[in-house]
Parts: sequence; C-alpha cells; structure tokens
Amino acid sequence: MTVSVVARSVHGIEWVCAEEITSRVPGARRVTLARREVTFQVPAVDEALVDLRTVDDLFLWVGEVDGVGTARSDPPFTARRLTRLDWGRALEQVRRVRPVPVGPCFDVVASIEGRRRYNRYEVQDAVGAALAPVLRGRYLTRTATTGPVTEPDLTVRVFVRGPRAVVALRLAARPLHRRGYKVDTGAGTLHPPLAAAMVRLADPPPGGVLVDPFAGDGTIAIESALAYPGTRVVAADLDPRRLANAARNAARAGAAVALVRADAAAPPLRPGGVSAVVTNPPWNLAVDAGGGLAGSLDRFWRRLPDPLAATGRACLLTDAELRAPAALARAGWRLSLATRLRLAGRISHLLLCAPADRPAPELAGDLGSWRRRALSDGVVTDDGF
Repeated sequence: MTVSVVARSVHGIEWVCAEEITSRVPGARRVTLARREVTFQVPAVDEALVDLRTVDDLFLWVGEVDGVGTARSDPPFTARRLTRLDWGRALEQVRRVRPVPVGPCFDVVASIEGRRRYNRYEVQDAVGAALAPVLRGRYLTRTATTGPVTEPDLTVRVFVRGPRAVVALRLAARPLHRRGYKVDTGAGTLHPPLAAAMVRLADPPPGGVLVDPFAGDGTIAIESALAYPGTRVVAADLDPRRLANAARNAARAGAAVALVRADAAAPPLRPGGVSAVVTNPPWNLAVDAGGGLAGSLDRFWRRLPDPLAATGRACLLTDAELRAPAALARAGWRLSLATRLRLAGRISHLLLCAPADRPAPELAGDLGSWRRRALSDGVVTDDGF
C-alpha cells in the first residue's frame, strides 16, 4: 500500500523540488511534474517529508471526485461526495509526522481552474460545512479579506480542475515556506524555498566556502548552513540592521554562519578561496544598492570572479529589469542556466554561471535529468515560461 503526496512549489523550480524529493525521501516513486506541483508516492508518510527545503507546501492526497460542474449549486453537491473519502486513514497518516487533536479546528483552501458560476470561498464553505461532522471538528471560515480567527490544527486543500475535484490534507502544521527561524525581516526579504533551491544548484563541496555578499536577513546563508553543514558559510551586508536580523535568525535556526559587515563592491575575501557565491543582489525596488554599488551593479559583476576558486560558481537571483544575463556576458561570464521565475508579482532571473575562462558549471547529481524532464513535459521552457 502506498500514499500519494502533492508538493507545491514556485513555478520554474519544480524540477529542483523533484530532485530533492527523490534524493531525500525514502521510497519516493512515480514522480510527476506539473505547473507549480510535484506529485509522488511513498510507502508511508515519514518525517523526511516535512523537512524538504525547496518545497512551498506539502499535502497528503486524500482522493478525488469527477463530474464537477460549473453551476452555482455545484459546490454543496461536490462537497457531499468528498465526505465519502477515507478521512480516517488520511488523519492517521498526518498523525505520523505531527499531533492532531481529536475534534480539530480546520480550514479549507480551494483553488479553481476555468470559468465557474461560483468562487473559491463558496467551495471552501461548502466543503467545510460538509466535513465538520466527518472530522468531528470546527470549520474556520475564510473570506476575501480575513483568514481564520485562530490558527487551524488542520488544513484541507481542494483543487478544482475541469470536471474533477482533488482534495488533500496539509502534512505539516504550517506551509513549509514559513520557516520557524525567519522572524526578523526587512524589505525585499527572500522566499526561503527559493533560497534553498539556489543553494542546491550551487552545490558547494564539503569543506568549501560559500558566500552571500548581499545577505539581508540571512535566508540564503541559513539555508546553506542547514543543507551543507560541512561548508563554511559567510554572510556579508552593508546594512547593520539587516545583519542583526541575520544573526538572530541564524541563532534561532541553529545555523553556523559567519557574519561580516562589508560593501559588496569590495568584499574582504581571499582571492581564489570561495567555492560558491549564492546571492540575491538588490533589485533597486524595495531595497536599493548602496555603498560602492549605488546606481549600478556593474562593478560587482566585474569583481565577482576575484574570490572564486578555479572550479567556483555563482548562483544569482536578479530582477529581470536589471538585465543581469547581458551584464554578466559583458563582464566575461559564462551562463549554464538562465531561467525566468515569477516572484512577488515580478519576473526575475535565476542564473548559474562561472567566469568565461573556466568550465561552465554543470547541474549536480540528477538536477540535469530532472530539468530535461521538466522541459520535455512542458512544465518549463528553456527560458522559464
């Protein structure tokens, strides 16, 4: 007997999530990629699932019903059919990774594809009302402007796609992207699963040095230290307030990170001593570049090769308006990955590169094969969309 799991992700890094799942989750098989989603099967729910770093959210597949219509009267009808699924077994699986009280408070989150005569809030309320006696719990309603009045013990996820409704239960108590360590933050702070994906792409060697010269609140540095405990992680920033945030967040995460106040235009790094630079330079939107980079990142692109070791690489996330691929090419860089993502409502570039006089960095492990599969399945394109 197996159970099915649905992992949600940032669109454009589904293939990175799939690689992490197959390398870190025992027995993961029948992995399927779709837009913003990776579905797979495991023999049973295991704690390794809720420790995935590149995944936004994770759900246990409960079941599905067909024949979902578009009429306004359809949500209650569909909800009644969903009550016939095996909710007892589903709750038993969730309780393998965390406690769920008897008579839980629960909410419902629905997403709808296609034109309907009802909205997601009507679906949520219909499913919530129908499941309350089945789960022997209390339904916490949502509206367009307000969430539940208290934190739910359980979240039911409903995906309405064409004539089908798929229903699932969140495995962790909260979405995986809501890291417990990330409390102290400022403008432009980075989405943790994307930071974890960047570190996975950089793949620093054991005993190497990874540097984030625009550390901000420390997200990349913390994800690096947690995923690669044998790597020395250095986080630098010019803003002492953001470094203080990074220090508190790292302490909360139990992550070993060296913090340095420095201008990214001239970081105090030994030439040739850095295995990987992983960073999210200022987008000059929520946060502007300062110090020696005020007004332009060109000096950073030119100086970036100096600290890199012979096999060093850089993984960068930049706003599309910065035109980083062209700027890096002018500065003498070779790009082995240049793909677009949609993040916080804007288009950004995810880049993996090395100086042009060195070998182009290859995707580590099975990342290359998963990217090829995502391309062949039409989940992503060569440039992201």
